Amino acid sequence: MPSIEIENLVARYDDQIALDSVCLRIEEGELFFLVGPSGCGKTTLLRHIAGFLKPQSGTIRFGTQCVNDIPPHRRETAMMFQSYALWPHMSVAANVAFGLEERRLPQGEITTQVADALRMVQLAGFENRRIGELSGGQQ
Repeated sequence: MPSIEIENLVARYDDQIALDSVCLRIEEGELFFLVGPSGCGKTTLLRHIAGFLKPQSGTIRFGTQCVNDIPPHRRETAMMFQSYALWPHMSVAANVAFGLEERRLPQGEITTQVADALRMVQLAGFENRRIGELSGGQQ
């Protein structure tokens, strides 16, 4: 993925300013941490980058492309929610594959990416288990 660049991003909830002219650049391959107290706008910023929220003003770019009007499923991003947002009726592999299938990637690529992701988080061998069979940490 190319760099992420945010210029003068403004977000409001009713009359409350959640993000006030945020400027940020994250280079490709850079390890970046977003930290701060509860309510300071971390999740709001991430939801804008992922495309779940639209900014009132400012721009979000992936490389040179402005993504303000690109829907979440068309962006090459993923967001892990604090409440997991997992489907309990689906297998671990099906949960991991869901976003890739929504992007209509070839099945072989999905299978490879799911296996790689599960291996990275030490869940290889858990592909066919239901989410409820995993510990909270595994979820």
